[in-house]
Amino acid sequence: MRLARTTLAAGALVLCATCMTGKDPKLKEAFRENFDSGWLDPNIWRITRPTAYQVKDGALVAEGAKNSPMWLKLRIPCDVKIEFTARSEANDGDLKVEVFGDGRSSADHEGAYTGTGYVVIFGGWRNTVNTIARKDEHGARLFEENETKVEKGRTYRFSLQIRGGRIEWFLDGRLFMRVDDPEPLCAAGNDHFAFSNWATQVHFDDLAITPL
Repeated sequence: MRLARTTLAAGALVLCATCMTGKDPKLKEAFRENFDSGWLDPNIWRITRPTAYQVKDGALVAEGAKNSPMWLKLRIPCDVKIEFTARSEANDGDLKVEVFGDGRSSADHEGAYTGTGYVVIFGGWRNTVNTIARKDEHGARLFEENETKVEKGRTYRFSLQIRGGRIEWFLDGRLFMRVDDPEPLCAAGNDHFAFSNWATQVHFDDLAITPL
């Protein structure tokens, strides 16, 4: 993790201290993770399907998660910028994250899952749908775009900038989607970030979460 040693140590202590209370600590300063450590620290990540997530060659590799997220054990603020890179190793796309979820929910063994936050999908349904959905990615899409396709092997830079109910999704520096939710999800129980995936092997890296 690309953090100052003092910050990392303090963060780890806070996370361990909350194991007894069940409440995750709140992110108060920039958090960065480049996965160069070679492993997924259970004090930092809550992995709901362990077989689906691993670190390989300095990146997070997700495959076959079937909508079971890997939650960051930090509560993120309502005004926040979330940046990361993502790459799909197949023509099916399948790049997915969840923002302002509950930090714990997971799919059942067949993959049935209704999100608890905003579900951001690039190249879903075999690279036919791009969307920002409010919890239900099937029936509550706030915005949908079907023309842009995920290119196999291409690394994309995501930037999600969220202030109140406005969500702006930048893709490689270009505004890709903007939505306004009159009833923002950010609140207690809607304050976590997660990487996710359905089946295709995808890579995530260079995560940066910054309070705005």
